[in-house]
Amino acid sequence: MNWDAQINRREFLWTIGSLSAMAAMGGVFLKDADKLAFAGSKNAVVGAGWMQKGETSFSLFKSMIDKATDFSWLKPGDKVLVKLALNSGLPNPSTSDPWALDCLLKILNEKGANVYVGDQSGVRNVYWTAAGKQRGSSRAFCKSAGLLEVIEENGATPVFFEERGYDSYIKTVPKGDHHWKTPMYVTSFVNEVDHIVYLPRVGSHQLADFTSGLKIGVGFLREDSRRVFHTGGDDFYAMFEEINEVPEIKSKIRLTVSVGRKVMSLIGPDTGYVLEPWAAPIFASENVLAHDLFAYAYIQYCREYLTPKDVTDESIGSGTLWDIMKMRGVRNRGFVKFVWGLGDSEVPLIPVWQPGDIYKHPAIVNYMKFNQQQDIKFTVAEVNQNPDPIAKRYMQSLIKV
Repeated sequence: MNWDAQINRREFLWTIGSLSAMAAMGGVFLKDADKLAFAGSKNAVVGAGWMQKGETSFSLFKSMIDKATDFSWLKPGDKVLVKLALNSGLPNPSTSDPWALDCLLKILNEKGANVYVGDQSGVRNVYWTAAGKQRGSSRAFCKSAGLLEVIEENGATPVFFEERGYDSYIKTVPKGDHHWKTPMYVTSFVNEVDHIVYLPRVGSHQLADFTSGLKIGVGFLREDSRRVFHTGGDDFYAMFEEINEVPEIKSKIRLTVSVGRKVMSLIGPDTGYVLEPWAAPIFASENVLAHDLFAYAYIQYCREYLTPKDVTDESIGSGTLWDIMKMRGVRNRGFVKFVWGLGDSEVPLIPVWQPGDIYKHPAIVNYMKFNQQQDIKFTVAEVNQNPDPIAKRYMQSLIKV
């Protein structure tokens, strides 16, 4: 079957109608509900395409992007930051997909953008402090993950936030009610660009359950602000989502792009169960929530249908990976002790969120509440049809088509 032959011949649409956020959030009451609307500048669309295992088609990627955005936000010469998922120096799916980055940079170059690409890796791996302590390098990890070469080959400028110095971060908070008891510090580089494009990984996260557009903002934070949300207890999920809500970032997020050629369906981001689906999605949206609902539904499909129920990994711990996924609070305490030396009594346990209704994930709930979003209305526009009917039906049931 030649999937590319279907591109631009027929569009396969999923229409997500009106889903009450009050019902989705289990009855959470939102004030002035009759005035609430979808949090986006226009009707949200998720552009999507499907690739066979091992396939790399730039034409398919470009067709998918064209469904997601018309680039009306971009003028020649505008500065665009492509924000990577670069927690470590491990290859995709622990980090962003180099092929997707290459395709995205080629498209941005065609549009005449002045492109920067970068991140600051996770504090377990890159730990630069006010006292001058340094461990690890985001630049080195970008190279070992196979991303730096792609950046340079496409004429983009790599940027790694810790290299700009500890004092190069700006103090900020989200506008409105939020969960940060102290201001967060984000890289000042967000004030030097016109637009931000997210390129997350598609996969599980041992603490957050899944990681995508709503969590990728952690890379903007200085190490002390990362300590604050890792010790946030019940507010952990809301706090990482609210990085997207600070005005310096929220006003510039234009597009979120993902590729599911490789998926880490359990644990993550640096180790876990990795699979390569025979029918993999590539997808993007101007609206980060619409993007993440599609991403989370796909991760859940990979868990339910493609991940063995008895899978283990002795390097992670005893028991199945499914069991270890439930130990989020304990694993976070171990993480905080390793990085910052804090004892268990100083680190409140984070809630044990278990997968189920994707609209009840705490980060998604927080996004809907923060943006006062009552109705979720968006369209999934597929440039070629998902050949796996089980995947499509399952994802549609979770997204509530």
